[in-house]
Amino acid sequence: MQSVPLTEAKQILVIRTDHIGDLILSTPFLKALRKSAPAAKITALLPSYTSQVLAGESFVDTIITYPDRDKLTSSFYDELKGLNADIAIALSPRTITYKLAYASGAPCRAGYFYTSRPLTAIMCKMLYLTHSMSFNINKELALGHPIMHEVQQLGELAKAMGMAYEDDSLTLTLSPEEESATNELRRNWKAPVVVLQLHNNWLNLGWTINNLVRLVGGLIMHAQGGEVIITYGAAESKLAADLREALLQAAPSSNTEASRVHLNGNADFRQWACLFNSADYVVTPDTGAVHLAAALKKPVVAVYEPQTATLCTQQWAPWQVPHRSIIKSEDPGASMEKIFRALEQLVQDKAKSEMQHELQQAN
Repeated sequence: MQSVPLTEAKQILVIRTDHIGDLILSTPFLKALRKSAPAAKITALLPSYTSQVLAGESFVDTIITYPDRDKLTSSFYDELKGLNADIAIALSPRTITYKLAYASGAPCRAGYFYTSRPLTAIMCKMLYLTHSMSFNINKELALGHPIMHEVQQLGELAKAMGMAYEDDSLTLTLSPEEESATNELRRNWKAPVVVLQLHNNWLNLGWTINNLVRLVGGLIMHAQGGEVIITYGAAESKLAADLREALLQAAPSSNTEASRVHLNGNADFRQWACLFNSADYVVTPDTGAVHLAAALKKPVVAVYEPQTATLCTQQWAPWQVPHRSIIKSEDPGASMEKIFRALEQLVQDKAKSEMQHELQQAN
């Protein structure tokens, strides 16, 4: 792959059409891009539900959103071409991303693709992209080789484009108002605070609502008696309602343990980030919550489904943060014990780290 003329660019379009977690993992790339093209205007084209992730970040000048792919109109494509991008970067390896890069009319279009999609690979080489590289993930999996994390894959793309990729830390900047909201939440809750992210995948492999009730109680105990904040989105509203009812039946509201459980749902991304920032630990299935926790430097227990664990525990593991990766089994009780043990280890590790820090300060 030839390097990209970044220093000559006046307008750069970055396209990421997938998920919140992937966009968070892209922040090291975006920081490197800003450093490599300080004079260029950088526009991020994102789905509406991820657009708040980069709010307030200095490495992007403008954020625009695109409608659902079945609502892409000629006026949208006219607007896209009207950006007059010199360079379009397809930052997610998805067909819609490549098509949008091509539709932008940018003379230089860079990105990467996976060789497991041969037709897409051909189209990237022949039409969609002018500068491309590939990763053969399936081959590496078959050979039992380590899989590069997504942050590292984006780093390889950055270096191939001619960028220095020196800072690979995740970035998620909270405003002073959001920091204040975080502090207010902390004042209202008893530490240590554990955030439990709901997802419908919790009910796979024999798990029931009663198992989730047991999980909540165990998290309170193994986190040394703090509080559990349960967060969820619109897709988990029914699960959250069922869990709330089951928690009330298991422990009446007057019960001390019940008073330490709080459900917070349907927050927007910035509110969700404040909730996570107020936590001491996060327990979550393999979702964007893993990467939100990592960006906010929160120790995390990440729970993976067995059928995808080999890939996901490598390519999308919590990045540069204390963590434990748990693979669920068909025995909910055994899986739960692994989660509790992992949380205990993170609590102990944090206590040791704080003690060492205090000793260093004293000396």
